[in-house]
Amino acid sequence: MPNRKNLYYVSDNVTFRGSFKIDGTAQTPDAGSAKVQIWKVGETSATLAETAASISGTQLRYKYTPLVVGTFTLFFYAEYNSGADKRTGVIEFVVRKKEAH
Repeated sequence: MPNRKNLYYVSDNVTFRGSFKIDGTAQTPDAGSAKVQIWKVGETSATLAETAASISGTQLRYKYTPLVVGTFTLFFYAEYNSGADKRTGVIEFVVRKKEAH
């Protein structure tokens, strides 16, 4: 899963999506193996402790709300082949306040 930085705004409802390819082939995680964790940059504990993410075909999904100001890193974890293969993906994102112009 590529590393990307996204911009969102306070109180947005965001569904993060991730997927993994191994040797160019999209992979479907083992049932119940998808997890997500969110950390705010500079903090010493997770903003969102590890929790289950949804699996839909070959995609991992997690809806997160409400967003607060800061810079965050989201980690997706998934297991394949009954746990023999474990993968982690990262999505970096920034949350700002909406400003009227």
